[in-house]
Amino acid sequence: MKITLSDGLAVYRRGVGPVVLVPPYPHASTHRPMAENGLADILAGAGFSVVSFDPPGAYRSTRPMRGDMTEMLDCCAEALDVAGVAPPVLVVGHSMSSLCALGLAIEQPGLVVCLGLVSSLSGFPAARRWGIPHNWSPWRDGAWWRCMVLGTRHMLGFGNLATYRRLDNLVEGASVVNPAAAEPFTIHSDDRHRPQPPRATWLQTVRKVDYRRRLNEVKVPTLVMVGRHDPQTPVACAEELVAGITRSRLTIFEHSGHAPFIEEPKTFASEITAFLRDQTPS
Repeated sequence: MKITLSDGLAVYRRGVGPVVLVPPYPHASTHRPMAENGLADILAGAGFSVVSFDPPGAYRSTRPMRGDMTEMLDCCAEALDVAGVAPPVLVVGHSMSSLCALGLAIEQPGLVVCLGLVSSLSGFPAARRWGIPHNWSPWRDGAWWRCMVLGTRHMLGFGNLATYRRLDNLVEGASVVNPAAAEPFTIHSDDRHRPQPPRATWLQTVRKVDYRRRLNEVKVPTLVMVGRHDPQTPVACAEELVAGITRSRLTIFEHSGHAPFIEEPKTFASEITAFLRDQTPS
């Protein structure tokens, strides 16, 4: 894997083959750079060249962050340039990364050949309508209440690293079918004295993002993928995307939660590889 630091932006290129741009998660709830996670593993292993970057304020990127959608989309274009890749390219994203991918197809359509949207949504209002807490546990579940309290605290900009990680772990545990697939954060004794990560401000920024009324502007072939048991971006979110994007189709992974590439990796790899190969420019 090649890592290039350009004007404070860390850009990754991994694997050989047709280029797939994978926008990183714009929030702070991550264990590692996007180019090193399970989605990138599958794409690189299937014979694609993955291009991604660390958003400003995260991992190897030293650039001061703004923390908004425009920043993420501009960094997508910049990452392709730094990697020496001429657009348009295949684009795949997961969760909030896929919201950035969707935004790219709408705001900068010249960069995109096709879209793979995994556990995606049209914007924060969709998550508010159908996602956590509505699609998780009943109100009598103690973990549900802890998640609501911590989530409210952080949406208001309060909290520390320990409470932020506790919230992450609650959501992570609710988002998998197989508990062994969860990857909880380790919480250290001094984390309650440390501030929440800088990119936690995305929780406030994303509330302003809503592409629902602009879905018809997506003109490229789009594969929407979702786990049947996803509490964060449930099937209703995926169905809204497919209803609004003309050249789209839906794949549901029956044994997955929020990350089908982790819980059903072979089936996921087969689906995404076939779609991307069909759309790869000759």
